[in-house]
Amino acid sequence: MDALEARDAERAASVCSEDVQIELPGGDSQLEGKEGARRLVRMAPPFVRRVREHETRGTTVILRGLTRAPGAFANYTTWTFETDEGLITHVTFTWRPAN
Repeated sequence: MDALEARDAERAASVCSEDVQIELPGGDSQLEGKEGARRLVRMAPPFVRRVREHETRGTTVILRGLTRAPGAFANYTTWTFETDEGLITHVTFTWRPAN
């Protein structure tokens, strides 16, 4: 999340497995692999996040909070990261409008 917020594509890719799967909201499309992680960072608007809840279930980390792109949108966001041996293997996130 820090890499995404800092718009650091290489840092984001470095914590992902080679075959990471990133599901975009709506389920219509998916990004794959380290290049998919880089692409997610490049296409994300500048935003500020505020994590309000952090939950760990085995190798899954769930973050809930507010994601805000100034002048564009504010959403309650749930990010779910599945990991294996310290690398992210699967990412999903959902949005619910906050404004």
